[in-house]
Amino acid sequence: MVKVENLEHLKRLASKTNGDFVDFHILFGGALAKSSKRIQYDLQFDEFCIIHEIDESFQELKSNQLDAETNLMEAIEKNALFQH
Repeated sequence: MVKVENLEHLKRLASKTNGDFVDFHILFGGALAKSSKRIQYDLQFDEFCIIHEIDESFQELKSNQLDAETNLMEAIEKNALFQH
């Protein structure tokens, strides 16, 4: 697993030339629980596509919306977001 260090690191990890989604996990309570997400980042549009594994819900968000619309930035700040 790779710990996501910051937003730019997340963008690099979630950018695949073939457009595939990448598996990520937010770990809670010392890794006793996790929230799984599939994330794809499109550099051209500065846009994230996120699939929440728990209910298969889907979000399309610009980078500047991540903090308000998801818990990803908080997870990064707490060293809890990992690429699987």
